[in-house]
Amino acid sequence: MIEIARAGPIPQTRIRGMLAGIDEALPAAVECRRIHIDGDGQFGTTLERVRRYLRMASAGFTLVCAANDPSALGALRAFQEVGRAPDCAIVGQSAEPEARVELRRPRTPLIASVAYFPEKYGSHLLRLAVDIIERKPTPPAVFIKHQLITPDNVDHFYPNDGLLTLTESLPACRW
Repeated sequence: MIEIARAGPIPQTRIRGMLAGIDEALPAAVECRRIHIDGDGQFGTTLERVRRYLRMASAGFTLVCAANDPSALGALRAFQEVGRAPDCAIVGQSAEPEARVELRRPRTPLIASVAYFPEKYGSHLLRLAVDIIERKPTPPAVFIKHQLITPDNVDHFYPNDGLLTLTESLPACRW
């Protein structure tokens, strides 16, 4: 479990949710050793800390659950460096562009990332704000539907990612 301790309860909730999902889907996993590493939500910090862990850890299949995508990608790089990438599966959070690029690579150990679609929050917030202003009953909490993004569905949910690289490669305009 790659955590972000200083980020507070939300990333911890993500980690607990992943553990609960593992326990539900793979009951035998309760017997497996669980390691918690604070990657501080950063690629470099996670890379160094997972490198350190892998120097001491015995070889075996490893499931890595990360609180965000930079941590997932840092762990992935550490496993690649020691030649153990085929022996791991990694899940991230946020479905950031860099993770989506990785999900498109053949045989990547990054098997999924959870997308939260912040670009869709606006319409939900506006409806909630109007209901509050009009003094209509509102729920105590509003949740946005998230989606597990995998190599099989990344192009369905993010069909325009190719445009990102096109835009990045264009020269800057001088007005």
